[in-house]
Amino acid sequence: MAASVSKSRRSYRYTCVAAEKVDMSSQEKPEPKEEKSGPSTAGKIVKTLFLVSVWICLGLYLEITGPTQKDLKLRAHLDYEEVSRAMSGRSIGFFIGAAIGGFLVDKLDPYCDLMVAVCLDLGATATIVAPHAQEIALLWFLFVMQGTFEGIINIAGQKLVLEIWQEKASSPLFLLHFGFGIGSFIVPQIANPFLAIPKPTAAANFTYNMTTLHPISTTAAPVTEYIRESRIEWAYLIVALITMSLSLVFYFYQFCGKGMRNTQVGKTQKDKDEDHTNIRRIIDPATCAGGKRLFGIQVLGLLFLFFFVTTGGERVYGKFIRSFAIDYYNIDGDMASLLNSSFWISFAIGRFAGFVAAKWIPIRIILLIETTGAMTSAILLNIFADDSTLALWILTQPMAFFIAPCFPSGVGWGDFHIHLSGLGITFLLLGGALGGVCYMWIIGYFYEAYGPLSFFYVMLSYGIPLCTLAFIMHFSTWGKGHRFKDEEKKEEVVEVSGIQLKFYSKSDQEKSM
Repeated sequence: MAASVSKSRRSYRYTCVAAEKVDMSSQEKPEPKEEKSGPSTAGKIVKTLFLVSVWICLGLYLEITGPTQKDLKLRAHLDYEEVSRAMSGRSIGFFIGAAIGGFLVDKLDPYCDLMVAVCLDLGATATIVAPHAQEIALLWFLFVMQGTFEGIINIAGQKLVLEIWQEKASSPLFLLHFGFGIGSFIVPQIANPFLAIPKPTAAANFTYNMTTLHPISTTAAPVTEYIRESRIEWAYLIVALITMSLSLVFYFYQFCGKGMRNTQVGKTQKDKDEDHTNIRRIIDPATCAGGKRLFGIQVLGLLFLFFFVTTGGERVYGKFIRSFAIDYYNIDGDMASLLNSSFWISFAIGRFAGFVAAKWIPIRIILLIETTGAMTSAILLNIFADDSTLALWILTQPMAFFIAPCFPSGVGWGDFHIHLSGLGITFLLLGGALGGVCYMWIIGYFYEAYGPLSFFYVMLSYGIPLCTLAFIMHFSTWGKGHRFKDEEKKEEVVEVSGIQLKFYSKSDQEKSM
């Protein structure tokens, strides 16, 4: 009898619950689940490859000034100091581009593809005009423009990659920056057929003023003749046409590629509801760190210092290794150029290795390996390479290998902990731009005042702070969690709480009945 009563009560309870469910479904229709939109895996891979091609084009039109420096000097009737001053415009432009790029990307997020396309075209236009510039002011302005468009492309392009791959973005970021090394290595081969070749001339006869020891020529200065005249405008045009051709792909993505972007992926519900927000919220670090303002300030501050150091060291080694080899070891120009090319080859290999390693090794560990390797290479250069060209050749390769992936690793580490918005990436690039300018000024001053060997000391002042910062970043964020996993946990807690609430509500109704 008791068993039958229990069964009847249980069936009555289930009937009531079922009726309540039907009643609730008739009164309150549940919101339809948001369908996942966006590109397929194949679409993601194709777009990533096109973005890698963008970085190849950046390497082409930004690094063509290296092999064509002598020709620019010849055509514009400038000396080396003036040409170097004009080329410094790139760092200033990069600073400007990074400053405005973040606001553009955050406020005009649906138009990131269009930004990439337009900046590629404008950067290519400045490249076409550069070899025709006869005034240092115009040349400086054109390099500022190139740097500005580079800064905007960096922010918009990296934002697209982070948006496409989310928590799996570490490897694509390495692959993206690998493209720059490829372009930097290819462009000397494009420029070489168009460079001026001077005829070999007999050395001038000199006598010396015994009071000043300054040489005084006893023959008239010879007029330099050329086996082949400079035609670098064609090299610049080829690079610009390649860049403009690639921009067409991103015009297609913007205007014809509807559904190929999913701007909602990776955003919390709060982010989706507040896409159009005021400037105050955009610049608040708590926005990137899920409401944890102090943690956001900590991560962004460390990343600013990290990019300051890593970009500065990369610029110093890439720009000065050839001059150092010639001035300190008296290596001939061809061998010094080969040493410089070997640096860029190892640089590209390092970024590709980072791409592969990021598939298997956590980004936090990769960052420690890279920075420790860079510091070790800098120390060994100071110990062994100050009197051995062989040591310089050998140690340049690991230095380039470990320097190369530090930039994308920094972006990946930051995105691991916080949501890097366009303005967040801007903040990192500002640190990099400022570091590039400061380190170039430092090496220029010490190189001129204390001699070529100061090059090694500046690299040591790069390697030690870089490695120290990486360990501080690692241990200061230890146990703070993975931002993507944290977002998943929050959603699970909300869902479970809702189920418990409904359960207890039903129990009370049953008790009242």
